[in-house]
Amino acid sequence: MTAAAPNPLYGKITRRIVPFLMLLYMVAFLDRVNISFAALTMNRDLGISETIYGFAAGVFFLSYCLFQVPANMTLARFGARRWLAIMMILWGIDCMATAFVAGAPSYIAARLILGIAESGFYPGIIFYFTFWLPPSARTRVLAIFLLSLPLCNSIGSHISAHILLLDHVLSLKGWQWLFLIEGAPAILLGIVSWFVLTDTPQSAAWLSASEKAQLAHDIRAEHPIQPPRTGHIVSSVIRDSAAYFLWSSGNYGLIFFLPKILAARGASPLATGWWATLTFGMGALSMYVASRSRSFRSLPLLFLVAGLGFAAVGLVHSLPGALAGFCVAAIGLMASVPIFWSLAASRLSGKAAGAAIAIVNSVGAVGAFCGPYAMGWLRDATHTYATGLWAIATCLALGAILVLADARTTRNNQTQGDLVDERA
Repeated sequence: MTAAAPNPLYGKITRRIVPFLMLLYMVAFLDRVNISFAALTMNRDLGISETIYGFAAGVFFLSYCLFQVPANMTLARFGARRWLAIMMILWGIDCMATAFVAGAPSYIAARLILGIAESGFYPGIIFYFTFWLPPSARTRVLAIFLLSLPLCNSIGSHISAHILLLDHVLSLKGWQWLFLIEGAPAILLGIVSWFVLTDTPQSAAWLSASEKAQLAHDIRAEHPIQPPRTGHIVSSVIRDSAAYFLWSSGNYGLIFFLPKILAARGASPLATGWWATLTFGMGALSMYVASRSRSFRSLPLLFLVAGLGFAAVGLVHSLPGALAGFCVAAIGLMASVPIFWSLAASRLSGKAAGAAIAIVNSVGAVGAFCGPYAMGWLRDATHTYATGLWAIATCLALGAILVLADARTTRNNQTQGDLVDERA
């Protein structure tokens, strides 16, 4: 199967939908992970231990996991415009309400509700792209979109650190201002998205009839003539789910514990914001570089690079050493995610793709719960972050083995498909 040549139509679609979707995802992700900076002062004020913090950080992903498949199927039925708008307004309200939690029970409840509200957003966006772009054009566009993840962490870390300086303004704590200020944009953008997003290319007034026909033809042309066998689909989804579980353990271990570990190594809250900006800025750069390659062969290596970064932070106990290790981990994690999702989404289409993507992301959500919770529990049990960091490094090494097997299977299937095309 040959890749599609660069096409002005894909550029037009990308310019129209991707910047706005990136903004939405940056807001979604910031509201998901801003507790990493709030915890620098909130944990002390509310009497929250490392174990409870890790549990609350991860419990978001339990409700996120449980409601993800039905939320994604609802998007397919009712359309992105209405469903994404409703989800954004709901999670914005919940994020702002988190400013008024009184202890661990209400804090955990707020995180559970946030998980429900955000459950269909990310897999829904991945599914949404399948309506607008053929697989050959999707890898780079996904990479551009997913730049919002490290950019959010890079920019959001700096913003969050400065919001904490509002401590005692109008009798509110700095962490309360953080939730109030960072939750409001989700509500506003939810209203805007109702008027900006278009559900499908067929209903897009900004595409001509010939452009709609060309896009429909290109998407159909890149679908397999014969659908993959059920056994191949199931095995691929299982491998993808396991690999994403391990990747998510590392990714959210990094996001939720980077500020705390840097602070433990001597960095102030404001300096921690700057160092986090550097770390995730490196991740954003690596993601951009990785997007220029359509090969899946680098994916196992990137998992290993991320694991080595975590291992280095566990071994080196200085602030510069921790910063260097986290930068390496961010490079491996961020560069791998667009390649992974392009691989996972390349095998299916239509409602099957939506369900499979939601399943993979749901299992990844369990990993996103396990990673932070294990980090917090191991910190309380061993009085050091090193054990948790080494555990994450081991998870990523196992993930490298899984994605290596997955990439080989995909190459073999593509080779068989090319032989069938040649014989035809």
